Amino acid sequence: MSDVSPLRFYVEPSPAGGYFVKLAGSDAPVSRHDTEEEALARRDAYQLGAAATPVTGENLRLRDGSGVLVRPVRPDDKPLFVAGFERLSDESRYLRFMGHKKALSLRDLTFFTELDHADHEAIGALDPFTGEGLAVARYMRHPTDRRLAEAAVVVIDSWQGRGLGSLLLDRLVERAHEQGIERFGAVLFTDNRAMLALFQRIGDVEIVDHEGQTMEIDVSLRVGDEGAMHEALRAAARGEIEGSGGRDAA
Repeated sequence: MSDVSPLRFYVEPSPAGGYFVKLAGSDAPVSRHDTEEEALARRDAYQLGAAATPVTGENLRLRDGSGVLVRPVRPDDKPLFVAGFERLSDESRYLRFMGHKKALSLRDLTFFTELDHADHEAIGALDPFTGEGLAVARYMRHPTDRRLAEAAVVVIDSWQGRGLGSLLLDRLVERAHEQGIERFGAVLFTDNRAMLALFQRIGDVEIVDHEGQTMEIDVSLRVGDEGAMHEALRAAARGEIEGSGGRDAA
């Protein structure tokens, strides 16, 4: 069982007017409200949700025996994103956001959690005992090429290297196939080998642009069991057992 303490929330006035609901231990607001009454009601709702044990989703086990609960991201997951961001190292934040980022904005939280689950999908992993957010994989469909979507994966540092990023990316590929998406695109730092390896698991990777320390890749997603077969053959050729390697993603 995780030793993470339950999330705690408080309300404070916003310098620009209205009231923020904030998560204890983070300066970034979770939400903004016009009146104190609305803010207090939302605080109580967040607190109630944080205290509840997750009961819906897919219960899965990682290769080290750890259990996770996997489900689509929901609008009321905003506090989990704020808390999860605080548990990312500076390096993980830099690799994920392609630059230094100190906090998630309210706009970020809206974008990350309020999804249509078709053109924009995100699959999250939670600790089944505490409800702590552990990782997210997401895609966002290209505005003009409906067969292409930008994809990304992030895993909090203490859960990297267990195969969690791979598991979530597999689930994301399943959702992409259901929505008619055939390719993932991503921009990575050239030395982000962990993320590149994740994408190589799910499809054929082509580097379509390379500039300085970054590269743009296009991943042709494999269909059905073809991806698993390719990966099994690759692993056998390398003499590796399942899941060996470095960190999942950042």
